[in-house]
Amino acid sequence: MNTYTKEIHPDPEFYIVKFTRNLGMPYLLFIHGGPGFNCGTIEYLIEHNNLFRHLNHNIILYDQRNCGRSRKATNHVVHKNNIEDLQKIIQHLNTRNIHIHGLIGHSYGAKLLYDFYNQFQSEIPGIFISTASSILTPRLNNLILDLAYLKKSKPERYNETLSKMDNLDIKKIWNISEKLTSLFHENKERPFLYWANIECYETVKKIQQQINQPVNMDVFVSVRKDLYLTESNFTVNIDSLDISYLWINGFHDFIINGSEGILSSNPNIITFYKSSHYPHIEENNHFSKLINKFFKKQRN
Repeated sequence: MNTYTKEIHPDPEFYIVKFTRNLGMPYLLFIHGGPGFNCGTIEYLIEHNNLFRHLNHNIILYDQRNCGRSRKATNHVVHKNNIEDLQKIIQHLNTRNIHIHGLIGHSYGAKLLYDFYNQFQSEIPGIFISTASSILTPRLNNLILDLAYLKKSKPERYNETLSKMDNLDIKKIWNISEKLTSLFHENKERPFLYWANIECYETVKKIQQQINQPVNMDVFVSVRKDLYLTESNFTVNIDSLDISYLWINGFHDFIINGSEGILSSNPNIITFYKSSHYPHIEENNHFSKLINKFFKKQRN
């Protein structure tokens, strides 16, 4: 039997779905990663695989602008749109007496959440999953992985790229990354870097094939480009925020951690040692119990 009752929340712009176990429980709003992704996979896992069954909260998911089942507008999506949309969704839910008790941001969603706190006054506690203290860290790690794949699959193109790397600055890193964008989905081995639990990965892969809600590549490219336009935008200094928060990373997540972050000296980062990029899925029971403990502490 499913733990939660599912209900599509009416909204003219965004696909918003509520999972309610008990009307007396508060809600957490989950902000998916990307950019360009959607909440389809985690929605399926909650509905059919009892994800978050140990969580003492109801859950709300939504698809970001132009992603998944949210309305497709013709405008060029940038990062600022997603920040403002998050505020709009929270306010909309509040007007319907659905008060958000906590915000969970995963990967790009964690960067979105961080920038939301810096733009809007909010005391809502935050949970940041799978993020580095600078978005340049995953960008450089992804570039190294793309070059390693290129070295094996297309050596001539690799040598051509390598010949232009006498020196690197932000602009050059971005230009090289842009030219290698297609490799992200072309490299069939890449997903294994994002999962420590292979069984979880195989389950998610089947779900993604079944629900058929692909990444919006236009949003992926436009938002990512916007994020890397200025170096001042790179920071994700969670420790500077004046809110209660949790920061959770997976030990096996090379993309986020790199070599230096795997055993981070930051005491505020909680490491899940059996997870890679998806600790909230790979160690869901551990994650849920940690969230319960965090919010119980907030009440005391």
